[in-house]
Amino acid sequence: MNIIFVLAIVLINTLAFMAYRKLSILRSISQIQAEVELEMQDRAHQLLVRRDQLEVGLVKDAAEQADEQWKGDLAEYMEEFEQEALLRAKRRLTKV
Repeated sequence: MNIIFVLAIVLINTLAFMAYRKLSILRSISQIQAEVELEMQDRAHQLLVRRDQLEVGLVKDAAEQADEQWKGDLAEYMEEFEQEALLRAKRRLTKV
């Protein structure tokens, strides 16, 4: 009878440990997302400042070319951060 209780306690402890590990993994994923979002906001701000500087210093004809260049930079920036987020998530998950 005591063996059954010991086995039940060991099983419950094992399940609790597995749940704890899964929760810690989920917590690290949200940290990764927060870090990436902060970096994305910083770079987006830099891109917007650069666009404003371009618009102030350009004549009307060159504004379209600057706008296309800014859109290309923005698309590149978004792709870069998606890749960065995936790499960070993979690194964190392999450490755990």
